Amino acid sequence: MQKADSDSRTLNRFCDILNCFSKETSVLTLTEISRCVGLPKSTTFRFIEALQSQGILNADPHSHGYRLGYQLISWGSLAQDSIDIRNDAAPFLNELTEKTGETSVLSMRFGNVGTWIEIIESRQPVRLNPKVGQSLQLHAGASSKVLIAFLPDKLLNEILSGMRFEKYGKNSITDVEEFKKELQLIRNQGYATSFEETDIGAMGIAAPVYNHLHEVIAGIGIVAPMLRIPPEKMKEFAPVVVDAARKLSRRLGAL
Repeated sequence: MQKADSDSRTLNRFCDILNCFSKETSVLTLTEISRCVGLPKSTTFRFIEALQSQGILNADPHSHGYRLGYQLISWGSLAQDSIDIRNDAAPFLNELTEKTGETSVLSMRFGNVGTWIEIIESRQPVRLNPKVGQSLQLHAGASSKVLIAFLPDKLLNEILSGMRFEKYGKNSITDVEEFKKELQLIRNQGYATSFEETDIGAMGIAAPVYNHLHEVIAGIGIVAPMLRIPPEKMKEFAPVVVDAARKLSRRLGAL
């Protein structure tokens, strides 16, 4: 049991190191990674060496830092091919974009991070530009918040304890107690909303997608400029998003 606990902690440390990287911080030094995971440099370096040996991290030739390795591209491609939910969601995403005129998105949670796994772009000349595979911090944005709002309390508390409530947009929630109130609101109304939580002038609406065990496994929603969907128009679009999520949930076997 002790070895199993040790192995679990080691795996969690590896994941913590990988989660330090983002689109904005694609190269990190040993000092930066050490600070991010809260470990001494010597310990952090041993983990980095192990990740390098498997091609998961690479030393950046132009700096004294590290970047994500090519092995992750291989795994990412395999994961993308194996996610059948993308095919199941396609008609509902297309319908959602057709009905709203906005970009529709499908998100999933992987540990303490969310990811957009499918996107149907709006045909509007002015639109947001989300990317498939883009990481989503779970406390900011409708597509992120909806992924954890409906989780069992025990799992939710475990995730919250490992989250860093950083400020990404002017309305990002950075206090855990305030965030818990936001999650309760999402549960009560059945969908999540966001206005400038991640980007200036951006809004989002997302609803939970359930599987046959009535577990939330994804979120489906729209992202748009607030010029077209300000807060006062949100209730016109929310039922359309919720309907798309219910249709996909039924496709996946939810009652």
